[in-house]
Amino acid sequence: MKIRIHATMKACLTAILSLFILSSSIAQKTLNSGVYEWKNLKAKGKYGIQVRNILKSPTRSLGMFEINAFTLIGGYSVKEYRIKEGIDELIIIKEGSAVISVNERTERLGEGSIVVASQGDVIKILNGAKNDLTFYSFKFKPRQSAGMTPISKKTEPFIKDWNDIEYKVNANGGRRDIIQQPVTALKELEMHTTQLKEGLPSHTAHTHPDEEIILVRFGKVEESIKGNPFQSGPGSIIFLSNDDDHGIRNVDTGPCEYYAIRWLTY
Repeated sequence: MKIRIHATMKACLTAILSLFILSSSIAQKTLNSGVYEWKNLKAKGKYGIQVRNILKSPTRSLGMFEINAFTLIGGYSVKEYRIKEGIDELIIIKEGSAVISVNERTERLGEGSIVVASQGDVIKILNGAKNDLTFYSFKFKPRQSAGMTPISKKTEPFIKDWNDIEYKVNANGGRRDIIQQPVTALKELEMHTTQLKEGLPSHTAHTHPDEEIILVRFGKVEESIKGNPFQSGPGSIIFLSNDDDHGIRNVDTGPCEYYAIRWLTY
């Protein structure tokens, strides 16, 4: 017995199959939890400005997540640019000092300082000192579902000098709360630093529904990811996918400090 499939039904089945294949492809390409050790990152570029391409990939919550680190010698600058539609950008100064302009506002910021800007903002970054300047750029682009309306709200840029961030002592070391608020593309961006005394953990291994980045500021940490330990030194980045069991502790002699960055999407 032969079964005839109506042309319209055949077209629908083909569309459903294509969508399934596309969805499976996207799911397979999302970023897994992992460690990006600073000493293993290769610097590219010519004299005056170098870049370390750390990662660029979709995640479970983001259509694209990109992290790069730039190093400028004294007097060099990054070419002025405008942040593209649908993107929030976080800048963290690793070492040195920078003259950073966001639209009409200009600040000189030192090591540890941060800037959060978003679509439409115009950025200028200059190393106005003699020593090298190194900074990270984190770009967040949430997934866009069919039928979603374009972003209409716009939050003001957030600029915070390291010296203006209050340090609060606790039993394990200390903490700096930096930002926890909606930004243009993200429902919420939360960021703090944790300082741990020698040999101490921050907390027991746990999971949470949102993704997270750990950026080691100084010292050495050991991050447990799904029961597997990974040690990371200054400048290193750890990406933690949502629902992956993880925990962190100080394995250095003396204190360590790291940024913890988490975000929520709409």
